[in-house]
Amino acid sequence: MPNAASDPKRHTIPAQMVFMRQGERADRAWLIESGELEILLTTPEGVVKRLGVVGKGAVVGEMALIDDGERSATVRALTEVSCIEVTREAFRGLLKRSPPLASYLLQSLIAAIRRDYGLPPTERVGNPVDFRSTTSFQRVIDRRMFREGHVFFSPNEATNAAFLIQSGRVVLKPGRGTLGGEIAAFGPGSLFGEIFVMTGRLPDVTAIAAVGSICEVIDKKAFDETLAAMPPILKSLAKIYIEQLHRSKRVSVAAL
Repeated sequence: MPNAASDPKRHTIPAQMVFMRQGERADRAWLIESGELEILLTTPEGVVKRLGVVGKGAVVGEMALIDDGERSATVRALTEVSCIEVTREAFRGLLKRSPPLASYLLQSLIAAIRRDYGLPPTERVGNPVDFRSTTSFQRVIDRRMFREGHVFFSPNEATNAAFLIQSGRVVLKPGRGTLGGEIAAFGPGSLFGEIFVMTGRLPDVTAIAAVGSICEVIDKKAFDETLAAMPPILKSLAKIYIEQLHRSKRVSVAAL
């Protein structure tokens, strides 16, 4: 991870040692140089599931550094592991060198993954009004007002834009939104619809403006430009998250 830390610390971890435990607070992540680790998830019902095995080149523990949440899984060494410690400050430095949209995108993808795991997402880190910039690829210029009752997207309809709420409230309802009930609600600073834009999956929920709302409309080109401008490690992580959500059968639920 070039330039991620001025003086990176290398560690050798023995087999069977636990790197981190689900639910703990986080202050560092690890870049794996050699060895294998297993990722274990304890569901809300108490069932332990193995999510997978990772090895050389993987980064573990970074999600909680990006969204300032709890560890989403337990990581245990299967073999002796050589790794580089990466601090919270290093990750925040990478985010500062990225377009403002990068932080929204990464935190939103991580929130979707947490929900996909059956875990509660964390609140967004940062000021919701810090989105605009004087740099061209960072600026979103399509700010629109939507009346109460406006439908942003519906089931089985291709979604070509995501929305960042500046003011107002947007709700997600099951199906075509005619049966009542809310699955989720979003307020200022929330980004919604980006999972469908980035994965190409069709929604099976309806997004409706609960009150008059002002949103930035963000198309796929803006997301692609943001990905291209991210430092390599963040770009790789974003692509991994997107691919994980693309494979998920619960992507529409996860995107809430």
